[in-house]
Amino acid sequence: MQSWGIGRTANSLRWAVWIFWLCVVAAYLAARLGLGLSGAVEVRAHSSAGDVGAPMIVADISILLLSVALYQLNRMLGAIAEGDLFSARVVGSFRSFAFWLLMVSFVWVIAPILAVLLVGPDDSHRLEFKLQLRDILTIGIALILFLVARLLERARIIDEEMREIV
Repeated sequence: MQSWGIGRTANSLRWAVWIFWLCVVAAYLAARLGLGLSGAVEVRAHSSAGDVGAPMIVADISILLLSVALYQLNRMLGAIAEGDLFSARVVGSFRSFAFWLLMVSFVWVIAPILAVLLVGPDDSHRLEFKLQLRDILTIGIALILFLVARLLERARIIDEEMREIV
């Protein structure tokens, strides 16, 4: 059965998401708490907005929002592993994942701008903020995920219509 293979893949991806999330949180906490690792690996906490005086709270918020996004992705993969391919639960979890990922990318873009505005001009009396391509790409990818969520919603409707015919 073809959906059995999809379920196994979803279950494997689900475990990969959990492992990835645990590694990210462990590395972040180690860096945030200043726990050094001796050897070839060095872990440091740094906010990309830190250059302009933004507190590390921006990074904390980013990790929290990313955790919520990965939780929603995990819910979706769990539903697919159970055999729900186009259910409302799958579509809703995927849409929620896209939303929280979009929130993470907005924090990455907006926080440095707010930090610049709150700190004020530098010695040369000018305001300067950095906009990274990574941030714009993340917003674009999150918006594309919303389109994929709409496609999944349409597939769910078609699936329900096909079940009514049979």
